[in-house]
Amino acid sequence: MISTAPPQIIDGHYVDPRKLISLLQRVYGTVDGNNNFRVELRLNRYKIYGPSDDDNVKTLTEEQIQDCRVYRRRNN
Repeated sequence: MISTAPPQIIDGHYVDPRKLISLLQRVYGTVDGNNNFRVELRLNRYKIYGPSDDDNVKTLTEEQIQDCRVYRRRNN
């Protein structure tokens, strides 16, 4: 079941959609192969709705998001 909590919003510039979906399946997927998430892409922003586990709300870390980019940003 999808959460009613506000979605996580990430900038869609230079994000590889295949990498993002693969990451979401690893983070929010279940053992039996179900995907407990929903993703919307609007105006080059991804809205990620995670599972309804309100006690254990997981969001993607900045490092995980950077790994989904076509290029990696350099830390200055």
